[in-house]
Amino acid sequence: MNFAYKRVSTEKQDLRRQDKAFTSISIDREYCDKLTGSKADRPQLNWLRLEAEAGDNIYVESISRLGRNVDDLRQIVQEFKDKDVTVHFIKEGFNTGNNNNMFKFMLTILGAVVEMERELTVERIREGMAKAKRYGTRSGRPVGRPPRQIPASFKKYYPMWKDGDITATAFARLIGVSRPTLYNYIREHGD
Repeated sequence: MNFAYKRVSTEKQDLRRQDKAFTSISIDREYCDKLTGSKADRPQLNWLRLEAEAGDNIYVESISRLGRNVDDLRQIVQEFKDKDVTVHFIKEGFNTGNNNNMFKFMLTILGAVVEMERELTVERIREGMAKAKRYGTRSGRPVGRPPRQIPASFKKYYPMWKDGDITATAFARLIGVSRPTLYNYIREHGD
C-alpha cells in the first residue's frame, strides 16, 4: 500500500500546502497530524506505525514533516526500515528503499539542516517578541509608541500648500520627505 503522511505544527498552517507534493502518486491511505508542537503527541503517525507492513511505501512531503529533530527522524525511519517499509521524501528526492545505508547519511545531514533552520526561526521569533515588548509594539503596529516628529520646516510650508501656492510634490521636496510621508504628516498635523 501507498501511505501519505502529512503534519502541521500550528493552527495557522494549512495541510493543503503539502497536497501538491502528492499529485503524481497514487495514495491508498492518508494520515494527517495537526497542531503537533514539540510536546504534542502525533496519533496519526502512531497509527501509521501500526498499520504499515513489509513492502508498503510511505510518502512524506519533506523531512521536516516526519521528524522533529535528527534523533527523532532517524528513530522513526529506522523503525519503518526494520519492518521493510520504504519511506519516500518527496521534496528531498530520496527514499530508504535501496539496500545501502546512504539514506542514513542523507537523513542525518538534511535532518540537521532542518533542525538548525527551525532553531534559528524560533530564536528570531523570540528576539522579535522581546523587541516588540521592549518598544511597546504588537504585530508591527505601534502600541504606546511616541508620535512621529514632524520636521520644523513642515509648519513653515504647510500654509503655503494649503493655500495652493505650492504642490504636494514641491512641499515634500522642500521638507526632504516622500509624498506618502508628507500625507502622513498632514494627517497627523490636522487642522
